[in-house]
Amino acid sequence: MRIPKAQVEAMLAHARSGYPNEVCGLMLGGGAEAARHVDDVVGVVNRETEAPRVRYQIAPEDQIRIQREARDRGLEIVGYYHSHPDHPARPSETDRRIAAEGLSDGVIYVVIGVQGGEEATPTAWTFRDATQSFEPEPLDVD
Repeated sequence: MRIPKAQVEAMLAHARSGYPNEVCGLMLGGGAEAARHVDDVVGVVNRETEAPRVRYQIAPEDQIRIQREARDRGLEIVGYYHSHPDHPARPSETDRRIAAEGLSDGVIYVVIGVQGGEEATPTAWTFRDATQSFEPEPLDVD
């Protein structure tokens, strides 16, 4: 996945600012799966109320609004990002279960590990319905 450095920095800043809770957002772009690109990222409020330190929830109304705005700009939702405060930058079992419950085949997920609210490390993953698992996705930062 190709992504501009400014967009990666925006996700990392969002992850740091939300610490110690998880933050979340959507990635907008286009392209076929082998040549997917991100042109913009949109952070949203984590609507998880019971355990925001270890889970996130994107409100349906936020997703619909962002999807409409993206279409108006000729973009589509190509994936999602969220942070893992003081945990590794890889999908959790909860992430896998939630992705498996939806139509997620080929969707990109960026997970940002945030240590102590300072150091933030992004990793990218593609979910596969056939195996019900995530595969590592290269991050090509422009």
